[in-house]
Parts: sequence; C-alpha cells; structure tokens
Amino acid sequence: MGPVPRFPDKSFERIFRITRSMVDTLVTHLAKRHSFWRQTVCHAGKPTICPYVKLFMGMKMLCYGVSGNAFVDYFQMGETMTRKCASFLTKGIVSCCALANQYLRRPTKSDARNIVEMHQRVHQIPGMMDSLDVTKVHWKRCPTAWKGQFQGHEKVASIGLEAVVDNNLWFWYAAFGFPSTSKDIKIWERSSLYEAMIDGRHDELDFEFLVDGEVFDLSCRRHLSTTDPFSLFRV
Repeated sequence: MGPVPRFPDKSFERIFRITRSMVDTLVTHLAKRHSFWRQTVCHAGKPTICPYVKLFMGMKMLCYGVSGNAFVDYFQMGETMTRKCASFLTKGIVSCCALANQYLRRPTKSDARNIVEMHQRVHQIPGMMDSLDVTKVHWKRCPTAWKGQFQGHEKVASIGLEAVVDNNLWFWYAAFGFPSTSKDIKIWERSSLYEAMIDGRHDELDFEFLVDGEVFDLSCRRHLSTTDPFSLFRV
C-alpha cells in the first residue's frame, strides 16, 4: 500500500487473498465509523500504526484462527493492539451498513442463478447451489460446567461450526456455537438454514433448470461428508 506499492496488483491479491481495491474500500468505510481506523499523531509526536497494518492483522487473526502473537515478528504490534484489531474489524463490518449489506446479506434469486451456473461449469453438477460442511473448533477456555456438553471423545472441548460456501469461497451462511458432542445431522437440524427450508423461506431462491432434458425446480447442496464427499441433498 502507499504511493509506491511494494507488490503489483496480481501479486498483492495472490499473497493477501484480497484485492487492493477491496482493502481500500474496507479501510475507507471503517474509518468513517471509528477513529481507530484513522492514522493520527500520538502525544510523543509520532504517527500511530497505519490503518492498513491494523486491517491485515485483524484479517490474519480471523483467517488463521490464532492469536496476534503468531504474527508479532511480522507486524511488531502489542498483544492488546492485536486484539483490538480483530475486535474493531468484526464490529465495524457488522455496524457499517455499506459493508454489511454487501458481505453479510442473504443471496437473492439472481445470486442463486449465478452460483448454480458457476458450479455447473466447475463441477458439472446442474442445480448445485453451494457446499455445506460442519467442522469442530477447539475451545481452550471452555467453562468447566459446560465441558460435559462440549467435550466429546477427543477429551477436548470444541464448538461446531456450520458453513455454506460457493466455489469462490464466498460464505453465504455460517453458524457456530453448537456442542461438539452433536453429530453433523443434529447440528444441521438445529440450523436456521434448515428452518428456512422447512418453513418455505428458502423457496424464493429456487428456479427451473434442466437435467438430462428433465425440468427441476429445487436446487441442491453438496454435503462434504467423510463417507461420500459428493453427496447431494435437498429438503
């Protein structure tokens, strides 16, 4: 970043997994919401940490699921500041309407049609909306009173995370907080996505498509299970 970037645009996107224009957009919107994302001068007369450095620190903590100490040699930032980067980043995206309406929105019928067409080109599976999977994340500081519910056969407390992602790694749905002792099917039965399919709210995304000359109007999802990684289902 800056007037003379170190990396060209393609190298920047390959290294940081985000475009330079998207980084500028995030910093601009976040700076409008909170002074934390504006570069000022401290009482000693020195400039504060660059907002772009704060953004990348928060993104790396969230993407890798580790504390800021893992990147202290790269960012040279205190532990308190690293936690603030992650906290202000998540709160800023949720509270900023311009960002939330773009990155936290539900898919529209137009989105659903584009996703199905993309997956048909990539996976040769007509009518496939996205991929659904459930993973377990270790919960180091789980309260002792809750360990019986969140601690399974691995003897380590963990939380279930359910996510729906398309081939471009765009998260269209995510839910967490499920006890790890629950099987994948139990977590699925408790998810809001399952409720939307049952009560009919999800039907607004369906449209007609052809499979071997036959017309269908219910999109499907690929469930990334260990037994059959290409199993498809539709409620």
